[in-house]
Parts: sequence; C-alpha cells; structure tokens
Amino acid sequence: MKKHLRIAALQCNFQTREQTLAMPEFWKEFGFDTEQLLHTHADMYSAVYEEKVHGKLLEEYLQNLKKCSMNVIVYMNCHILGPSIADRKEEWGVRNASGGYPLSYGTYPACCLNSSWVDYFFECVESLKKFDIQGLFFDGPPYHTCYCPRCQAKFEKIYGKKHSEATKEELERFTYETVIAFKDALYSKVKSVDPNWLMYFNEGLFVGRADSKNFVRQLASNDIVGTEGGFFYYIPPKDHDTWYCSSSAKVAEAVAGERPTVIFFAGDHKSWGWYMHTPAETKLCYMSAIGNGASVWYGIHCDPANLRSKTGETVRQLVQFDKKYDALYQNTRSVADTAIFYSYDTAANYHQTALESDFYGQSTVSTKFHGDYRKAVQGAFGLCSHLNLPWDAVCELNLQDLARYKAIIAPNLAMVSRKTCEALLDYVKKGGIIIADAEFGIYNEKGNRRTHGAFAEAAGVEFTGNYLDHKTFNYCAFPNFYQADNAQNWLPAPAWSVEFSYRKDVEIFGKASKPMEGCYEMKPPMPAQPYAVRTAYGKGAIIYIAGAAFEHYYDFTDAGWREFFNQLIHTYSGNDFVLHNVTSGVCVTVRESAENCTLIHLTNYTSLTRPITRSSVQHDVIIEVPEKFTRATELWNDVELEKVAPGKFMLKKLEEIAVIKLV
Repeated sequence: MKKHLRIAALQCNFQTREQTLAMPEFWKEFGFDTEQLLHTHADMYSAVYEEKVHGKLLEEYLQNLKKCSMNVIVYMNCHILGPSIADRKEEWGVRNASGGYPLSYGTYPACCLNSSWVDYFFECVESLKKFDIQGLFFDGPPYHTCYCPRCQAKFEKIYGKKHSEATKEELERFTYETVIAFKDALYSKVKSVDPNWLMYFNEGLFVGRADSKNFVRQLASNDIVGTEGGFFYYIPPKDHDTWYCSSSAKVAEAVAGERPTVIFFAGDHKSWGWYMHTPAETKLCYMSAIGNGASVWYGIHCDPANLRSKTGETVRQLVQFDKKYDALYQNTRSVADTAIFYSYDTAANYHQTALESDFYGQSTVSTKFHGDYRKAVQGAFGLCSHLNLPWDAVCELNLQDLARYKAIIAPNLAMVSRKTCEALLDYVKKGGIIIADAEFGIYNEKGNRRTHGAFAEAAGVEFTGNYLDHKTFNYCAFPNFYQADNAQNWLPAPAWSVEFSYRKDVEIFGKASKPMEGCYEMKPPMPAQPYAVRTAYGKGAIIYIAGAAFEHYYDFTDAGWREFFNQLIHTYSGNDFVLHNVTSGVCVTVRESAENCTLIHLTNYTSLTRPITRSSVQHDVIIEVPEKFTRATELWNDVELEKVAPGKFMLKKLEEIAVIKLV
C-alpha cells in the first residue's frame, strides 16, 4: 500500500443490503482509495467480523471494492462487547470493585483481556485469512482495571499478594501490562495469518499513561500510527484548541519513525454522531492533517445520506484535491527549524488535566506538582501556531532528530532521563538553542526529584526548592531584551515560578517583582528577583525562564508574551518562511515533497466563533521565502501568486485554506 492514503469509513449500518453493497461506488465517487471497513459486520456502532454471520456479505462487498480499485482495512472492535455479545458479560466482561459491569459510552460492557473473549477474538481474526485484504484496524483495547476472578488470580500469581491488597500503582501497572501483552499477542496472530497484512490500533498520543520506555512498547504492534486528532468536540467548541489536529499529526510523526501516520477525522460534531461539522471546520481539519504529513481517515457515524449536504460537498472537494495531488503528498518532509519537545516521561508522571473523549477518558495523574503539563505543552503549541511559525514536535522517541532544528522549545520539561539530558546537551554543544521554563529537569524520568537539576550545571542555575506564588497580579520584565507596551516595560508574571540561585558568569536577562499578596495593596515593586537566564554552552545556549510561561500563555493567550516569544524565537530560528499582514489565527506548515517542490499549507482559524462557519478573510498576505524559490502557485484555487520582490509572493485572498507550491 501507498504511504499516503485517503481512507473512508462508515461507523454504523442502518441501510438495506443493496444500499450496503453500493457503498464502494459511493466512496469512489468522492475520491477515496481505501476503506476502513466496519459497516458490513456492524453491531450497531461496534463491529467484530464473524464468519457465519458476515461471511457472504463481506465476500460480495470485497468484490465490489475491487471493481472500484479500492483497498480495504477491516475494522475490529477490541474494547467493548457490542449488542450481539453483551449478554456474555459474565464470561467476558470487565468488572468493577463492586462486582458490577461498567458500561463504555454508557451503553456497552468492556471486554476483559484475561477472559476467553481473547480466544473468540483471535478466531475471528483467523477466519479473515481467505479474503484479499490489506490489513486490520483494532479499535481499542480498553485500559480498565478489572476485578473479575480471572484478573484477581492472575494478579496474585504475578505480585504474590491478593488483588484486594494492591496499591493504585500496582493495579495501573497490571492493567497496562495486560493491555500490552494482548497487543503483542494480537500482532503475532495477525502476522502468522498473513505477514503482509498491516495492522494498527487507536492510539492516544497525549493520554499520559505511558512513559517513553513504555510508549515504545505500546507502539510496537502498529504498522501505522493512528490517532483521533480529528475527533472533536467533546467539549464546547469555543474551548477546543484550534491546533489540536495539527499537533496530533506532528506528534504522530515524531513517534512513528518511518511508519505512515493517519489522523482519524470524525465527520460529525462529537458526540452528536448525526450532526455534521461545518464546511469551514471540515476544510481546516482535513488540511491540518495532510499539511503535516498524515493520511486522513474520514469517518461518519450516521447515514451516508448526511454526506449529500454542504459539508458532504466540501468533503468531496477535499478528497478530490487530495487525489489530484496524490503524488505530492506521498513522501513529504517538514523543513521547520523550530521544534517543541513533548515529553512522555513528564506526561506520565507530572500532573496534567485531560480533554474528555469517549475512548481515552480523563487523566488520573497525581496533582502534587505545581503545574499542569497539558496546559504547558498546549500553550507552546498554541504560541507557535499564533506566531504563524512552522514547527515540529520532538520527543524521547526521536532524539536523533534534534540536530535538524535551530531551536527547541521545552515547555515545563520536568522529567528527563540521563539519555534525554545527554542528547539535549549534545544538541546545545553543537550550536542548538533550548528555550525552557518552570521545573526544567528537576526530576528523573520516574518522577523522583533530583539532588541537582539535570541541566543545572549547563544552565548555571540551581533550584532552591522554593516556589513563588505570583497569583494573577504580579509582574516580570526583560529590560535589556524586550520592551513591553507600557511605561514600565512590565509583563504579567505567570502564576508560579521556581526560585533558583545562579553562577556569577550567568546572564540574568529577566527579573520578577517580589510577589504582592493583593492586587491593590501597594504600587507594584520594581522587578528585581532573578527570573530568566541566558547561558552559553558549547556553541549554543540555554534560555531558561523560571515562571510557568507556556502554561500562562495557554490560560491567557497574552499578547505581550506572544510578542516577547516572537522576538526570542526569531533571534535564533524561524526566519526562512515568514507571513506578513496576517492575524495570529493563521497556522503555517512547510514541507518538502519528493516531487521536487515545497508545499506551504495555510489554515486560517481566525473567527469570532467556534464552530467556524467562515474564517475572517485575510487580504494581501505576503509570504516571505528563501530567494531560491522563483514561482508560487496556490493549488486550492489554482492561482499563480504575484512575485512582489525576490523571495516574496502575494496571496491576494485567504479564506479558510491555501496550499502553495513553491518551485
């Protein structure tokens, strides 16, 4: 199969047999080249293929797909017991501590991975061997602590004590190991049936249950890395991060290595399965995925008739565009020179809130830490998006890629292993720049506090163990670097900071005022507390801000901090591809194509409301690029851009999206 795919999915089946068999033509008309097939063996919104029940229909359906020159990946649900097998919950279901059977989605029991359900499921997989399919997608498995007799007995055998005596950490570890063992066994089963089959799971990249070591294990059973970066909104739309899809695609690429990536994009406005996204939101999400090197799985959880709509027509335009320029998207590589470090070790051990979803649920990580890692990371993601800055993600799984970047942004990188620390310091020694904040390297990868911070010697700072409470009415300043737009040149201080001592050779380039207890208790004192340092290390430098600056940006989207970071980042990187005359709502990606061109994707999220029905139109956008590019074509509207100066092109009108081909 190709690396870049256009995948369709119907996530239920309320049609007649004839309507079902007509779906391949329906998908072909839109321009899809692959189906992730659920509806031929649908069990309401779930599906497990059973030979006796679904064999004849699947055989006929696959013939129709073949006539339409479409590939097929068979969907198999491995986290719930659907309606047709829910009555076997006593035999196969997850139990809670009270002996009951908790319901996923409020509807279905979860399947216990230590029950004979596994044998049943593997037999279903085995029975697919007679069909000409390209692979399987497994939706799940469940990360539920199970209290059934089977799990209790297995726990006692492994840990040498009763399940009822287990600590919370032991139960979480047992559950995780159970899931990983199931995934490993399923991968072996699939490859034994047909070694050419691809398989992958529904992976949560930001869940935070697995540190870097375990996340490698979690991904080992995936030939494709796929995630629900396009499943939104489970929260009110106004609270949904506009960069969520693109950041999911970037992190997927960081962890995937050479494997393809795919963003699962639900066509419906979660959790209303029969209510579609607006055409504008559909454009923005789709282009955010393919503009970051991912394939798109576009799935609907309703009658296909819902695609005979304005939104459906937009989907057709997007997929047809994707098809037309298929060769351009088959093998692309980001040329961003700035990256944000997403730490799986920190996410697994530090406190972080989580967005709701119907599959991954809420975070349960301890709240003993000062900050919120999700907010810190998403604040950095949002900052770079608002700066119209091309950026990538790096993490512990692709440390070898650090050398590609001029600057690495490390939002509250609290937990680091010796390996990660050495890789980052080697990067700086060779000329790289790290921009970090808050509890930078204070803990090891397991969340244990270090005697000395991992970067203390290199950065020239030592943490005292004290924290300063700046609340929401204290100030900081960067007097010789950034001039804020007020008489004092002050910026709002983030809510908390780490107190530190420093070497004499360290440059203090930021200071904070001594925290006031009340907003109007006195005239704010002049910033005098050491707050930010810039320290040379080898050929590069470490820039450290003691305050939780990225978390602050997520909460307040502070314009002054945005200007400060714009100046700071562009001092070291981000100067090759620059937009002029645009708002902070335009996100930018830049990727080289194997077809000897460079693609710039612009997604314009500027709007007063979410869901967006129409982005605020940008006029006369100037795109500054390296002067080696002599021609620019906007592919979505098939328009040649005016060259206004060497290395500068004008896009006269930007609505929701633009795709610019540079040669």
